[in-house]
Amino acid sequence: MYDPKIDLSNMYKSISEFPNHVQNSFDFFDKNSSISENINNSINNVLILGMGGSAITGLLFKEILADKLDIPVNVNQGYTIPKWVNKSTLVIACSYSGNTEETLAGLENCKSKKTKIIGFTTGGKLYDFIKKNDDDYVLMPKGLQPRAALGYSFTLMLIMFNKLGFINNSIIKDFQNNLDELSKHNHIFSSQKENNISYKIAKEIHNKNPLIYAEEGIFGIIGYRFKCQLVENSKILAFNNFIPEMNHNEIEAYTKDVNIKNNFIVIWINSDEYHHRNKKRIDIVKTIWSNKINNQLEINLDLNAIKSSLIKYLIYINLMDWISYHAAILRQIDPSIIPNINELKKSL
Repeated sequence: MYDPKIDLSNMYKSISEFPNHVQNSFDFFDKNSSISENINNSINNVLILGMGGSAITGLLFKEILADKLDIPVNVNQGYTIPKWVNKSTLVIACSYSGNTEETLAGLENCKSKKTKIIGFTTGGKLYDFIKKNDDDYVLMPKGLQPRAALGYSFTLMLIMFNKLGFINNSIIKDFQNNLDELSKHNHIFSSQKENNISYKIAKEIHNKNPLIYAEEGIFGIIGYRFKCQLVENSKILAFNNFIPEMNHNEIEAYTKDVNIKNNFIVIWINSDEYHHRNKKRIDIVKTIWSNKINNQLEINLDLNAIKSSLIKYLIYINLMDWISYHAAILRQIDPSIIPNINELKKSL
């Protein structure tokens, strides 16, 4: 339920309209993009520039495209770009505001390499750069926080990769045919009821420091997105890592007195899609830790009936967004404000 006394900028509305953002993207793309040609054969690698909320979509597609393309896809979160970038590189510069300085700096470096550039933005300096250099663009709707624009950015990038020849039409068709599932789950997750999984988890974690673990790959990025939403929306200090990598180091930090102040809670994001060895690793680690940290919970949604894997990923993301929202309200914190980030930007 929306609480106007706490949620002053109505983050509730932004999250509840997530499925609408996804659906609206198909009409929006046609009217707000210059993408028309298939360039698949002329590209040897892809570099996606982005920071913060604008990087999440790139990170998701890096994993989604990993088993669909014969070329590497990388995400660049910083000022400098790799030396291997060249005229056969497709550069996708993502900045919701269009004024992210790290992305703009990377873009200037890419220009000197004579790369193929696509701007992904609402405007700002990035759009000015694109128009000045006659590069392609995909515009996004204005008026949202970057982290709340994921429904648009994800779907618009999906459509863009389809237009460019990197994703086939059958994936788009399955995606559109299963949009009702996203709407259904979004409605369930939005309610503040004890039997609602998002509200139930929010009550368990809102006064804790969550330690989030998921399989490396697409679910690892979903776990990373969850951590980002908790720290931004809920103002909860959270951490994330990946299976199996954490089995080779971080597992050792869980000693008998690691949670002596009872402030940590472990969250396992699980899925039937995981590698069978990673499923076993999770079960074993949960047992090893059982007498060291008593707060462990697992998120494993039953989505086997949904034909589109992309819709499944968005349902998980939508769940995490709602958990972060409910946790913010329970903490009586406005989920939209980001005072520390704003202070940093003013001081740079």
